Amino acid sequence: MVNLMVVFGGESCEHDISVITGVQLIANCNEYLYNVIPVYIDKCGVWYTGDSLKDLDNYPNKLSKLKKCSIHPNDDYLYIEKGGKFKKYIKVDCCIPCLHGLRGEDGTLFAILNMSKIPCSSSGLVASSVCIDKDIFKCVCSSLNINVANGLSINHYDYLLDCEVVFEKVEKLGYPIIIKPCRQGSSIGIYVCHNRNELQKNIEISFKYDSKVVIEKFIDIKKEVNIALFEYLGDLIFSNTEEPKGKDEILSFDDKYKRSGGNFENIKRIIPAEIDTFTLDKIKEISRIVYCKLGMIGVVRFDFIIDKDDNVYLNEVNSIPGSMANYLFDKKMYPYSKLIDMLVRNGIKLSVDSCVKVIDSGVLGSGLIGIKK
Repeated sequence: MVNLMVVFGGESCEHDISVITGVQLIANCNEYLYNVIPVYIDKCGVWYTGDSLKDLDNYPNKLSKLKKCSIHPNDDYLYIEKGGKFKKYIKVDCCIPCLHGLRGEDGTLFAILNMSKIPCSSSGLVASSVCIDKDIFKCVCSSLNINVANGLSINHYDYLLDCEVVFEKVEKLGYPIIIKPCRQGSSIGIYVCHNRNELQKNIEISFKYDSKVVIEKFIDIKKEVNIALFEYLGDLIFSNTEEPKGKDEILSFDDKYKRSGGNFENIKRIIPAEIDTFTLDKIKEISRIVYCKLGMIGVVRFDFIIDKDDNVYLNEVNSIPGSMANYLFDKKMYPYSKLIDMLVRNGIKLSVDSCVKVIDSGVLGSGLIGIKK
């Protein structure tokens, strides 16, 4: 039986959605194959474990018998607090991170797991940190000749130094424009602006969520199309496409979660998306290029925009998507329990690293350096 650690929650604006993703995943784990160890990170960053974490009805105020826990460098065990000290609790065979947003989806958790030599089912530090930073991600896409919305990034310091200069730069794009915090997801802090007054008001709100914002020329959207994929035993497996439907000018946080009862699977959508074969092939090829070029692992969701002239733009990449995007995969071929099995097997397999990490250089102790007190 595999000791499977599932981590969710976190110090993130997407904390609550992460809880839903984590608890949903736990509920779909095969109890005969996995001993599931839930790890909940609260909004202050404290780690806890306990069986009450497995029931969504216990959130947020009915959690009981929780124990503080942690992992340590170079040690693949989960530790729990007893008598004011952390002691070894259980060996972790694999971890599925369900942390959305910062300190999770940005590769932070992967780095900690990697230091602890715990296999992980999601993308590594570089791929994750690139994808969560909308500014850097645009640069990567441009280098790969992938179409993205025209725009620029603004640091909070530069805005405070001279906001008029910033406004002049932004307004060269032409209204309407869209403002996005650089390292947030789920439409948090995202606004469409049609004039200077809206720009000034909304850019200051967006800066509350990040010290850097991305400002783009608003695209006259015909439809949004999402697709997920993952690599397994050398093959790329694509999901169905979806065409999410929202009531707002952009697909907002309310559209994604509040109007769907907090469940990503309940969002109004068309599956498969109503697109032609040429567009589908283009979306798949762009997703394949980015996934492979960044060396991504596990389920990744790619979000596209198609404008009125049928131009395809890559809008965003989610390295840990809501509900693990399980709802997009064919339920007969890839039911959620099977998808979890494939993620775990792949995570364990890819954790075997035969690369040389250290060498005996002979420099220390050779007397060549001559450092003196």
